[in-house]
Amino acid sequence: MKIVLPLLTLVFLSGCNTTSSERNADSGDTAKAGYRCKQVTALGSNIPNVYCSTKKQREEAAQRGIEATRTSQRVGRITGGNGS
Repeated sequence: MKIVLPLLTLVFLSGCNTTSSERNADSGDTAKAGYRCKQVTALGSNIPNVYCSTKKQREEAAQRGIEATRTSQRVGRITGGNGS
């Protein structure tokens, strides 16, 4: 019993030591696809969330953002910008 607790603690702590960059560095295919992960902390939270995407997904998201900006600017001109 005296050995079980230190061994369990050691296993638990060594498992927590692995980072996402170490896991992603092992696979070369992800770099070819433009796969990238980013840690983002939400407003009011101390817990980071990991968001992963490919280059194609990031380009599509950027295009959707540009279109959303154009649409909002178009609506703003038509209604006078105050929503009425």
